[in-house]
Amino acid sequence: MSQITIQTPRGVFISGTFTRPVDSRDAAVIFSHTFLSDRHASGMFDSLGRALRRAGYATLAFDFSGHGESGDEIITFDPLIEDFRAASGWLADQGFARQICVGHEFGATVALRANPPSVQTYVLVSPVLGPLSYDWDLVFSDVQLSDLERHGTTTVPDDSCSVRRHFTINKGTLADMSMVSGEKALRGVTAPILITHDSFDEETGLVDRTRDAFHLLPVGSLVEMTEPPAGIVDEYTPVDGVPVSDEAVARALRASSAASLPELPDVAVQWASRWVPVGR
Repeated sequence: MSQITIQTPRGVFISGTFTRPVDSRDAAVIFSHTFLSDRHASGMFDSLGRALRRAGYATLAFDFSGHGESGDEIITFDPLIEDFRAASGWLADQGFARQICVGHEFGATVALRANPPSVQTYVLVSPVLGPLSYDWDLVFSDVQLSDLERHGTTTVPDDSCSVRRHFTINKGTLADMSMVSGEKALRGVTAPILITHDSFDEETGLVDRTRDAFHLLPVGSLVEMTEPPAGIVDEYTPVDGVPVSDEAVARALRASSAASLPELPDVAVQWASRWVPVGR
């Protein structure tokens, strides 16, 4: 395991963790976390990384700029897209030119729009592939909304165990979160995509957005329902903190308990092995 730093073309440094099993060769997984998160994705990327490394893949998990241990940045799509391309390029320079991207929520959108040449397949967990409606009064405080109106930016506390104490957003962040275009995200993407959703995504509208964008997916792509990631029942917050009623969470829990669904790490490893088999 190595802690690495990558300089983006605009001069901002991003921090990551590169882990290479002793028997890995040229295939690696690159993770893309969502807005207001970090390289661990509340532990989901940690568990997925362990499963994929057991299968022989090297892994790169990094903090987007403005997140975690990486350099400061206002969080919008454009700088994060550059970050992802820089991270994928760094991984290819290390000899890992056959890459699988695992992207979560808005991180999936960022990775698709980056579309680096080394990524040969995608595993997208609860991706955002269409516009979402937010009541910003329920998401942000009066002070934050006033800062956005008066100064154009505001900060959001980072309550995780990250070294970062806050995120910086602007009006462009809100536009990026609410006005995602599936057509724009998938334009030019030819690598096969596995999209996974869980029962909570039915409640937040993410499954509907995937249905709307399904005809745009590359040949060989697949959509599959999986068990919610470990810990989501206790810490469930829909797409980046948007409130959902207790009744909606209860419906999702009932749907999860009633279905016999595969677990995300197993599905991810099977997909990676199908499209980018490990060379040993």
